[in-house]
Amino acid sequence: MGISVQINRISIATKLPARSISYSLGFPNHSQDTREKVKAKEREILRILDKSPYQDRKDRNPDRIHGTCEWFVGHRLFKEWQENKTPLSRTLWVSADPGCGKSVLAKYLIDSILPTTESRTTCYFFFKDDFEDQRSAITALCCILRQIFIQRRILLSESIIEQFEITSDPKGFTNSFSRLWDALLSTANDKNAGQIVCILDAFDECESNGRSQLAQALCALYGTKKNPNSNLKFLLTSRPYGEIRRGFQTQILGIPGLPVIHLSGENEAEMTKISDEIDIFIKARVQDIGARLKLKLEEEEFLLEKLMRVPNRTYLWAYLILDLVQSDIYINKNGIARVTSHLPKTVDEAYEKIISKSHDFKKTRRLLQIVVAAARPLTLKEMSLALALKGNPEESYQSKTYSNFYFESEERFHEIVRDLCGLFVTIINSRIYLLHQTAKEFLVRSDLTSSPKRTNRKFQWKHSLRLLESHQVLARACIQYLLFSKFNVPPLYKDAVPRYTEDHVFLDYSANHWTTHVLESQMEANNATARSILKLCDSKSQRCLIWLMVYWASQNTDFPNGFTSLMIASYFGLTKAMKIFLESDDPGLNLRDDTHGRSALSWATGSGYNSAVELLVNINRPWWGMGKLYREKVQIDSVDTYGRTPLIYAVWNNNVTAIKLLLNAGASVDLEDRVGGTPLSYAICGGNDKVVGLILRNGTKVDSKKSIIQKLFISSMKKNDKDVSKLLLDTEMVDPDLEDTDGIPPLSWAIKHRSLAILQLLIARGAKLDICYPAILVSE
Repeated sequence: MGISVQINRISIATKLPARSISYSLGFPNHSQDTREKVKAKEREILRILDKSPYQDRKDRNPDRIHGTCEWFVGHRLFKEWQENKTPLSRTLWVSADPGCGKSVLAKYLIDSILPTTESRTTCYFFFKDDFEDQRSAITALCCILRQIFIQRRILLSESIIEQFEITSDPKGFTNSFSRLWDALLSTANDKNAGQIVCILDAFDECESNGRSQLAQALCALYGTKKNPNSNLKFLLTSRPYGEIRRGFQTQILGIPGLPVIHLSGENEAEMTKISDEIDIFIKARVQDIGARLKLKLEEEEFLLEKLMRVPNRTYLWAYLILDLVQSDIYINKNGIARVTSHLPKTVDEAYEKIISKSHDFKKTRRLLQIVVAAARPLTLKEMSLALALKGNPEESYQSKTYSNFYFESEERFHEIVRDLCGLFVTIINSRIYLLHQTAKEFLVRSDLTSSPKRTNRKFQWKHSLRLLESHQVLARACIQYLLFSKFNVPPLYKDAVPRYTEDHVFLDYSANHWTTHVLESQMEANNATARSILKLCDSKSQRCLIWLMVYWASQNTDFPNGFTSLMIASYFGLTKAMKIFLESDDPGLNLRDDTHGRSALSWATGSGYNSAVELLVNINRPWWGMGKLYREKVQIDSVDTYGRTPLIYAVWNNNVTAIKLLLNAGASVDLEDRVGGTPLSYAICGGNDKVVGLILRNGTKVDSKKSIIQKLFISSMKKNDKDVSKLLLDTEMVDPDLEDTDGIPPLSWAIKHRSLAILQLLIARGAKLDICYPAILVSE
């Protein structure tokens, strides 16, 4: 049967073997599925992508005042970007100093200037240093994809569904930056996509590795004249950090120039316009205060005059100062004169004045320690209880009820928080946040920041908190709470968890985050602390099963029955507890849980705690170094219910350190799981060349590698994966004419997929134009 196809400028006519025709019809096709099954798959993908409450995080920012943000929406660079007049770039980077209204601007653009229309899909993510889920580039990509698919369900296409389905663990897909980025690009290339606009606020608050990945991905996408994704556009806001500018420099990619448009709000011309709009904001707020406090016109004008005398005003400064003015109960012209006579000149001075109004230094400090260390924003009820807990676990053993711990109602506690912290924190939907990123920078002393001088009385609060100590406060509160004897009851069923946590205010937070705070606090393992941690990891106790069930309900996976104490400590990286369990007579070193069939080493590797992995693999050394020679050896290649070894989990996580530890301990690279995957095949599919290199260098026999590579090469041909094909051909362990089990050679697959790149690659590596396709003609 003759087939003629056109591949870009190369015309190819060939006679393919008849048996190849069946393969052209054999790719996954959802037409056989019922619509309900397809909808169920779509819902599952949307659920997996639901990593963060992105809309709540956007709406946390106030609306703009009328007349502001005009400096930006009227700017030539923005208009050119908006109207696609910048052919070499679809990325606009907006930088401005702290407190200049970048997040308010981003919210205004999303809601009013660039909303989703029939031809445009607008999606967004607001990075924030407060909480882990808001610092992640991977979380941002998940949220962006989810917004696209919700607004344009047709883009949740068959090929996207297949990308999730071919991954044995869908969570592995949503933990891979490269896979998510590829999914975004393929979605943008869909004929039904229209224009896709991605707005990323506070790019500087994205964690450094993810920020680097995203910057390089944008450079690679837009840094050449060939721009296949002209309908995919990005707008980023950040502080004017040189590190971010350097991240967009693309010489390392061989791409000249800066493939982004930089609209610098800190330039003199733009600062003048921003300053004028800050004055508009101040005037509007003064009028609002005047109306609320029944000020006379002359009093309003007097207040405005005093405020305008302060140089270098920012939105944040104005917001803080006007709150100080408004909170003064004796406001009149004399009161205005008194309040404004010593106005804070900087945001730091304003912060100091706001917190210094508190009449309970100790309680305010403890509340702020909890806020800065919290893994997620605490509710008013949770914070009220956390403050009531004094962090002494020994007090909990005899406490059967909360009666020993008085804590306020939500309504009353709302006012207490206001009295303690003023405007330094904000309460949105009953959750407590710091007002601004600069508030955390003001409070927390970094490792590079010197301790505040006691002689500097101007700043009592600046850099007064250490993050490590703040984590200790939360760790002790969580441990104390979980040790309440009221939790020493029969374990929960999964369906009962939501109601149970609703009835027990602090349980959800404590169960999900106590181990994180223990690790971050670097708590010394004194007798009381060690005893408390061991009690919570005692798999035979009811209280351990209670918090574990609550934790596991949030992981969307089956609870592992038969979870031993060593498995618990290994999974959560609690190495000090692990050492104690390992010193016992029967720690169950190689036991496997009853649900997933995973050992302690498997759980430690899967959760990514390298110190726990190292502790376990070192047991196999001649001298363990823990006071005794351990007789039982750790099974490095322990296989779970799914046929997976610890090395497979390390590869899935792209965890180079764990991979090295396991390979050095003798882990096998060619053990297949139940779907035929091996550490090597998953490494290649993951696209991390460093991981692939480690597996190839430290693997077992070359013959075994060759067999795996040949299988993967055939698979890469069928799936039209040029990068994997090239990587495998580079190993020189695969023949470019290698036929699959049906006798179909690689060139036939390249022709079927109309892949010029793979065709050229195969011919360059010596693929023969033989009798299977005698009529191939290559011409410009």
